Amino acid sequence: MVTLASTITIVETKANPKKRSLEDGNQPAPKWRIRLGDRAKGIRNPIREIMDTIAGKENPSKTLVSLAQGDPTCYPHLRPSVEMVSAVSHAVNSGQNNGYQPSQGNARCRTAVAAFFNTPGRPTLQAKDVFMTLGCSEALSHCIAALAAPGSNLLLPRPGFPLYQVLCDYHGVEVRYYDLLPDKGWQCNIGDIAKLVDDNTCGLLINNPSNPCGTVFPREHLAEVLNAAAELGLPVIADEVYAGMSFSRPFVSCAEASPRVPILSVCALSKRWLAPGWRIGWITVHDADGAFADAGVPETLLKLCQVSLGPSAPLQAAVPEILTSAPNGCPWHTRVLEALEASAKCCVQRCKAIPGLEVAAEPEGSMYLMVRLQPGVLDINTDDVRFAGKLLEEESVAVLPGQCFCAPGFFRVVFAAPVEVLDEAWDRIEVFCRRHAVK
Repeated sequence: MVTLASTITIVETKANPKKRSLEDGNQPAPKWRIRLGDRAKGIRNPIREIMDTIAGKENPSKTLVSLAQGDPTCYPHLRPSVEMVSAVSHAVNSGQNNGYQPSQGNARCRTAVAAFFNTPGRPTLQAKDVFMTLGCSEALSHCIAALAAPGSNLLLPRPGFPLYQVLCDYHGVEVRYYDLLPDKGWQCNIGDIAKLVDDNTCGLLINNPSNPCGTVFPREHLAEVLNAAAELGLPVIADEVYAGMSFSRPFVSCAEASPRVPILSVCALSKRWLAPGWRIGWITVHDADGAFADAGVPETLLKLCQVSLGPSAPLQAAVPEILTSAPNGCPWHTRVLEALEASAKCCVQRCKAIPGLEVAAEPEGSMYLMVRLQPGVLDINTDDVRFAGKLLEEESVAVLPGQCFCAPGFFRVVFAAPVEVLDEAWDRIEVFCRRHAVK
């Protein structure tokens, strides 16, 4: 009697005489047709390239204190509000938010975002003007991709968040940098902008409040920058993920500072609402005289959203309650800003007392401070990569060298930690600098 298993074996052997020799290892391995995509292969992350060379080299006898990661939730004093967490919990437990959402995003969610970011002096934002994304990073990627005509170039701030260049490289857009001036409060060098523009310039990217500088632009300066953009015919990508995170002066959005310029503003729950792990962001399209509509930008943004189908349904469902429960100036928001301001003042005060270090411009918002290395004071001189590496190796304090942000001679400090943690870090930094002071 022949079993079914033996029948299958006999048939396979007769139908495929090479099977046995392949199993016996006598046949040469096939040549797989595997090649890498040029754009994916060419991705470079400056922070990772620099930090991977010093990672794991902290002093094992000292607990690591990181002032490097821009995550506001690393310490328990900065957390989403109870109401925010409750809104997400309700959205998950309701059982009504488990399906696919429209590619552009949940209509109720988009309506809430439009209402929250509506700007006086501009046409009223509507749900159709909002595009939900997987965090602010995808929002930035969609904006750059939408404007990335063949041969185009984009103007980026220097110092600036390195993801901007990563995304431009990925989408085939040439990068041109305009400078932020440390001795003028990290304001834009407006004269740079006009010199960089040619027929292929597709836009100007403005980051306010700033990562890595901690700057919050005054309304007058922002209006001046946007007037220059208008005269040059440049649309603006506004990275406003730190909107509302300002304590020295009020935050003014790009859309509020100028009614003339077409603006793609990106934001997310990650910073202002202290929930980076929730991965929900958005683009608000502030059109001017229909310039974006005429060029087909909204339709292109929709096509890009159709690739990933947007952020999770429960998070989108929770957004209206999140925005309603935590408006600017509410007790929770006020406590967050007070904590950040106290931490910023601690960093400035401690930094000013340490030889070889200088506060280029005092932070006014976000979570960051840029510290300048004074030439000739430390035996490391102004080598920011060596400074960061030696500081980690000797004192187990992590900071990011300025070269990560195209700012050699500086290093970035994240001041999201509570004051007692920052004091410990600065104690170690002071010991380090005095040890390396030029005799």
